[in-house]
Amino acid sequence: MASQDAVRPRAAMRPALVPAVRGPAVVLAAVGAVLWIVPAVLFAGDTGPSRLDVRVQNLVDDSPAGAWNLVRAMDWLGEPAGRVVLVLATAALCLIAGRQALAIAAVLGIVTTSVLTTALKPLVNRRIHDDFLSYPSGHVAAATAAAMVIGLLLADLLRTGRIAGTAILLAVTIIGGGLSAFAQIHLTAHYPTDTLGGFGCGLFVIPPTALVMNRLARMRAARPASE
Repeated sequence: MASQDAVRPRAAMRPALVPAVRGPAVVLAAVGAVLWIVPAVLFAGDTGPSRLDVRVQNLVDDSPAGAWNLVRAMDWLGEPAGRVVLVLATAALCLIAGRQALAIAAVLGIVTTSVLTTALKPLVNRRIHDDFLSYPSGHVAAATAAAMVIGLLLADLLRTGRIAGTAILLAVTIIGGGLSAFAQIHLTAHYPTDTLGGFGCGLFVIPPTALVMNRLARMRAARPASE
């Protein structure tokens, strides 16, 4: 009996990316790649807004004055201290829900998203206010990545099917990324198309990160508990 207990498999962690939304999440990652690569090519080296940027900026400028508190809060979450809070809070929610693999994916994914946007800025070399590298928006990328993790968590906790899970994932991701984009545009910290690139980066990173965690969780579960 003792020898049998020694080789029993480990308890499996809940996957970071559950089957119900695995396919849609992979599609979103592909969409995210398009959303940051295409504008990066189109606006590389630019120092001014496109026509689309001007139109969207005018719409945001007409928003109610009461939006200022939301703008400041969303902007702070993208700053270094705020981003640490964002990472820890997102991971903590996953841990409280018993989703350890998704918690690790949250930390790795948001950090990787931040590294990606930082690396892309000098490569694209798009500037705003003459001197500041602007593409893509790291604020929006981090918010989008965190929102996508929360969407994956809700889809898992609610035990949804593919359609409902995809709807939840899309809604939460768009709201989180959209609010951050609104804040950056309102502050004229980024061109609207910079925020689109940031949104794409967040979409692009999280699903592959979660898939890697799925793989590692399966490998861990396959090892004997005695190891």
